[in-house]
Amino acid sequence: MNVFIGGDMEGITGVVHRDQLTPEGHGWQAARRLYTADINAAVTGVLDEHPDARIRVADGHGTMRNILIEDLHEAAELVTGGANFRNRPLCQMQGIDDSFDLALLVGFHSKSGSGGLLHHTYVGVNIRNFLVNGKALGEIAINAMVLGSFGVPVGLVTGSSDLAEEVKNDLTGKVGFVATKQTLGPSAAICLPPMRTASLIRDGARTAVRRFHAGELALPPVPAGGFVMEVETYRREMTEQALLVPGIERVGECSFRASGSRAADVFSTIWHGVVRGLDQESAWLS
Repeated sequence: MNVFIGGDMEGITGVVHRDQLTPEGHGWQAARRLYTADINAAVTGVLDEHPDARIRVADGHGTMRNILIEDLHEAAELVTGGANFRNRPLCQMQGIDDSFDLALLVGFHSKSGSGGLLHHTYVGVNIRNFLVNGKALGEIAINAMVLGSFGVPVGLVTGSSDLAEEVKNDLTGKVGFVATKQTLGPSAAICLPPMRTASLIRDGARTAVRRFHAGELALPPVPAGGFVMEVETYRREMTEQALLVPGIERVGECSFRASGSRAADVFSTIWHGVVRGLDQESAWLS
């Protein structure tokens, strides 16, 4: 059995503040250990059911160089490295292919504008909303569509309690959810200690494997007219720069879109546009 684990950091055990999310923050090194521990709990749960499983982990947060490979479970391999388009055209899901059977999403957060713990969608400084066929969605739903392009269903999501609503409303099949903490606001939560969450995540991963074999998981539906993905940006120049990418078209002054029949291809074009939207001219050109 081949299992793909996509990781993010905002929904990890004990993570509640931006100080824990970037290399400049005082809490980052401790948060890296917590992140790695949550991933290891998911890996262990998979191995409980399939001791010979092949497991690939993709670090999908920020610099995407957060997971401590020296502490990662020896059964896993790690996708790590910067999220620029040349490196990672599928962003958080880079490394997925049609050889995988099942995906787990560990440490995720709710979408931009939700008011949840550390809420945003991919790039908080750029993306106001990310819409698919007119509906605003968060990272777990969009990533599920990308995974679905390769025939891989999502069996488990972990994160703060406010993410449960998106799991219920935006994902298909019998997807498990593990709350690592109870959201109090955008930067505070009632947190469970690592020994508690490790057990919960491990159980959740075991259950996801069982549900896969029982046929209880499902791929996201493919709309008859294909996928139209639209990004609303915070500033006009972000959209202007995104329009330099082939396949991107303007929707409004601060929005752009791409469309196609396969979610992974459309998302890749959109991600390229988002990355271009962050471009800054060198000082000597201004």
